[in-house]
Amino acid sequence: MKWNSYLAGLLFAIFCSFTFAQEAPVNIKNVVTINTHQAKRLHDLGALFIDVRPLEQWKWGRVDNSHSLDLRAGFRQLFMPGTLDKKTPIVIYGNSTYHMRGAIASYLAALWGYQRVFFFRDGYYSWLALDYPVTLKSDVEEEVISYKPKSEDKLELTDTHLFSAFKE
Repeated sequence: MKWNSYLAGLLFAIFCSFTFAQEAPVNIKNVVTINTHQAKRLHDLGALFIDVRPLEQWKWGRVDNSHSLDLRAGFRQLFMPGTLDKKTPIVIYGNSTYHMRGAIASYLAALWGYQRVFFFRDGYYSWLALDYPVTLKSDVEEEVISYKPKSEDKLELTDTHLFSAFKE
């Protein structure tokens, strides 16, 4: 009887360790992990935002001017030669820090030779919480609505601008 309770406790501990969500990694080889404010700065500078959530989630709401490349479907397009210049700055994001899609996609993009890969670890929900520009699908009117707070003029995206986005 005593061994049964120990065994049950051990199995429960193992089960719990696999069922609870784990955070996305902070450090990914050849990828710069950024926070929400740094992502906004890159957005203002014109970086390419790639949303790796499922297409249906992207349709309901997304970072303004982002492109949907679902990790399980369209993301492999980046692997094809000539799809995108390898020096193009790309910001990859998912839902939040508790979803691994963005981390996996960022790793793959760097592995495929992209040189300016930024992993927006906080994800779409933090962008939405800070009231940054988003495109939402209206439940009532079945149309897409764009919301853009007052924005500054778009700047040319250079290395100086990229790295100045990280100054605190």
